[in-house]
Amino acid sequence: MLGNTAYPRGSEWRLWDLHIHTPASFHWEGVRFIPGNDVHNNGIIDDLIVALNEAEPQVFAFMDYFTFEGWFALKRRLQDPAAPKLEKTVFPGIELRLSAPMRGRLNAHVVFSDKIQDQHLRDFLSAQKLELIDRPLSDAALADYARRASSEKLAHHGFKKADVEEDEAIALQAGYTIGEINCDAYKEAIRRVPNGMAVGFMPFSTNDGLTEIERNEHYAYALSLFETSPIFETRDHNLWAAFAGVETPANKNWLAAFQRALRNVPRLAVSGSDSHRFRGVAGDNNHRGYGDFPSNKKTWIKADPTWEGLMQAIREPAKRSFLGAMPPKLELVNSLKTFYIDKIAIKKVATSTFADDWLDGVEVNLNHDLVAIIGNKGSGKSALADVIALLGNSQQQKHFSFLQAKRFRGKNGEPAHHFEGTLNWLAGEPGSMVLSDNPSAERVELVKYIPQGRFEALCNEHVMGTSNAFENELRSVIFTHVPTEVADGALDFDQLIEKQEEVHRAKVGELRKRLRTLNEEIVHIEDQLIPALKSNLEEQLSLKRQQVAEHKAAVPKEVPAPTDELSAEQQDATLQLVALSEEITQLSEAIEKSKEQQVLVASKRRSIKNINARVAIFESQLGELRSGISADLTNIGLQIDDVVQCKSDLTKLADMESTFADENAQLIERAAQFQQRKEVIQQARLTLASKLNEPQQMHQEYLAAMERWQKTLATLEGTETSAESVRGLTARLSQLQVLPEALRKKREDRRELAGEIYDLLAAQREGRAELFSPLQSLIQGNTLIREGYKLEFVAKLGASVEAIASRLFNLIKQNAGELRGEEESLAAVRSRFEKHDFTARDHATQFVDDMDALVRDASNRISGGGEGIRTVLRKDREPVEVYDFIFGLEYLEPKYTLLFQDTQIEQLSPGQRGALLLIFYLLVDKGRNPIVLDQPEENLDNETVVSLLVPVLERAKQNRQIIMVTHNPNLAVVCDAEQIIFAEFDRKANPKIIYVSGAIEAPIINKHVVTVLEGTKPAFNNRSQKYH
Repeated sequence: MLGNTAYPRGSEWRLWDLHIHTPASFHWEGVRFIPGNDVHNNGIIDDLIVALNEAEPQVFAFMDYFTFEGWFALKRRLQDPAAPKLEKTVFPGIELRLSAPMRGRLNAHVVFSDKIQDQHLRDFLSAQKLELIDRPLSDAALADYARRASSEKLAHHGFKKADVEEDEAIALQAGYTIGEINCDAYKEAIRRVPNGMAVGFMPFSTNDGLTEIERNEHYAYALSLFETSPIFETRDHNLWAAFAGVETPANKNWLAAFQRALRNVPRLAVSGSDSHRFRGVAGDNNHRGYGDFPSNKKTWIKADPTWEGLMQAIREPAKRSFLGAMPPKLELVNSLKTFYIDKIAIKKVATSTFADDWLDGVEVNLNHDLVAIIGNKGSGKSALADVIALLGNSQQQKHFSFLQAKRFRGKNGEPAHHFEGTLNWLAGEPGSMVLSDNPSAERVELVKYIPQGRFEALCNEHVMGTSNAFENELRSVIFTHVPTEVADGALDFDQLIEKQEEVHRAKVGELRKRLRTLNEEIVHIEDQLIPALKSNLEEQLSLKRQQVAEHKAAVPKEVPAPTDELSAEQQDATLQLVALSEEITQLSEAIEKSKEQQVLVASKRRSIKNINARVAIFESQLGELRSGISADLTNIGLQIDDVVQCKSDLTKLADMESTFADENAQLIERAAQFQQRKEVIQQARLTLASKLNEPQQMHQEYLAAMERWQKTLATLEGTETSAESVRGLTARLSQLQVLPEALRKKREDRRELAGEIYDLLAAQREGRAELFSPLQSLIQGNTLIREGYKLEFVAKLGASVEAIASRLFNLIKQNAGELRGEEESLAAVRSRFEKHDFTARDHATQFVDDMDALVRDASNRISGGGEGIRTVLRKDREPVEVYDFIFGLEYLEPKYTLLFQDTQIEQLSPGQRGALLLIFYLLVDKGRNPIVLDQPEENLDNETVVSLLVPVLERAKQNRQIIMVTHNPNLAVVCDAEQIIFAEFDRKANPKIIYVSGAIEAPIINKHVVTVLEGTKPAFNNRSQKYH
């Protein structure tokens, strides 16, 4: 890329050994320099260069005692084209010995920029004062220092007074060994180095370090070095953490006091090899070479291997340094290489004749931590994010801002179809695609793309109840935290729920079947309690009683039996007529009895039919049970008969049905015979009556009329089972009198049944809540989420008032009472919905009662009274449908939501909901795929960005790769983004988007950040510290 940086991937973890020695150091264990012998010295320097290149660290600092000669020799040699190429970064430095109130000696280091002029280094040396003789530091002064020392002092370090007095070389060696610098002169000399090119560097818990000073007795002395040293040396991880301001179990009791001594300014702690030879002896910790860190206490710094990179690490030691075998993030990347993007490249397709460059030739190596894409409006920031998302098989195409039909994918895909992108991963096959294409829906998403439009759509649709996308996102993340033994082979959340809730659903289904039957019974009663029905029955009874009275008034006039003597023939006819009348009476009774028996047999046959039907249903359910538990039975090694044994035998029922069918046929045949005999007798009676004289015939007619009258009276008065009789209508009205109580009881039963359904739904909710208990434990273990954001997962029985109203108003009309008009009807439902907490059973059942009362009241206003709701039903709808919906709680189901600082997501602003989702994705989501964020700061003020978004991004990048497009470079700076990609769109004759990438500390990137921010007010306190 044009104008790119030396380290385009940005800040990366590298080993830094800031404490090595050269042959110029008096403690050097190898071949030393020989003054004036250039050939010899060049050979040593060449070996030094090779040793540096071979060693693992990328950055070194020379720390020779009292001299810069090793640095000067290296610089001179590198000017010679014949010298080996130095592939590492080397800083000049020096190790001094300070005069200190302690029994031992106190070493002090200074590290300098590799760009510092040699004269400034010489000036630094001349500014040092030897304590004993008060002379500037030099070889001659060191020799003089040794000669001034006592015999005891020299003997303690292995020197004889006489040898020091007589031999200049021995005197200089002794001076190097025992010479001490004035502490104030040391600190002043550092301050006087121009342009901040020198940094104090104090040993702490290493040899000859500050821990050997009795700080209580010499507090001011120790504190002055604490305050003026940005770098300390230690090999203790807990001390490294304490210097960086990071709490660990081992330092938590004294961390606050330690940081106060540092004036609450975190410091960079490092561990150097302190090597006095080029190459170490394997397994010998006392003979270390370059990069051989003692006890594997390696110094890792995440920064460019430059002076600016070191300054960045000093400013952010907790984020930019690590002491140990390997930083956790680097371990993670090495173990999960398939989840980290290495590079994105874009070029024209081979067959393209398209003239404009646009994205042709783009190639960006991506950092594995936080990547921030910045630039002015319309510079191509979102273009890079869209392409990365596309090549990562993202399904968020509708939220792309650059790769859309109105922009880069214009008519016929122009010009996108001229360009092809390739995404390379640290491991695995690269992915390539023409930019006008979309990945198929079945492709696995390798990149999680979260543009701002996606945030808003998820949150707003969730609040409106128009989409389950938000809940599906929650489900996906919850499932990643479900233990394997709980998941039990389920591949996703829905499969797990299907397994876990199968029994719950079956129980709820059974209860709703019972509810359906009960509602049908209630509707049947309600239909009978219509006022018009009672009035009609009363009117019928009055008419029927009037008919009885009229009938009684029309009783046939009695015709006494004649007293005249009868002929023999008449007497015989009379006797036969009496006998026939009695037989007719008996036949009539036999016919009625036969009919009664037919009713009884029919009832028994119905019972048999019902039993057969119920058994068939049971057998079907048993079959479903067998099928449903067969896999589980197999899993535990049992057969269905080991658990359930059931036998049905319908043989007796079949025999009884056959018997009753025969009996019914016989009764029908017998009744027909009786009727036939009755008709014959009646005809015979007419024939006999003709043989009588007129008085006798009139008497017989009277008897026949009286028989007919009594039969009609019996029919009018009837029985309780004859519907259109006085007794039948009276019984019917009596039944109506007890129906209100029966209705009340059944409604009570229905309310209780609704409560039982709620209990099952609540148990279902509790079961689901247990599924994210591992996730809640994770939240409880994360201080940032638990205390900073109070993020909490909640499973609740929820419903949407809009969904309830929509379903209800598909069943009933909105034309009466509170249910008159669209808005008024919705308001009526909403007012009842919002006053209830569906986490409580009594609230749920009360809501059911309220809704039932609302619908019945609307119906009563039309009908003028009664118990039913038919008057408000839409065409072809039945009351039972309304009751099943209201009391079956079909609208109530376990829902997942998030609480953010004790506030439900529905009550947050769109920006806050977006921020909440960002926290969710970045901190809770267990996925490892790279996340691409587009404008995560949208709708958030600076305070919220600092307090919420920044800590989340800083925490999230510890576990995955994050690529972020932002309009505000402040966000990239304050989040300490490891890589900044500056986008620029050259709109001249040949449109071209250019990307320049590197670390914040890289001067060219720093310049671009300031350019984008130019004219804006600094928003973050540490911004000025990071801009050069």
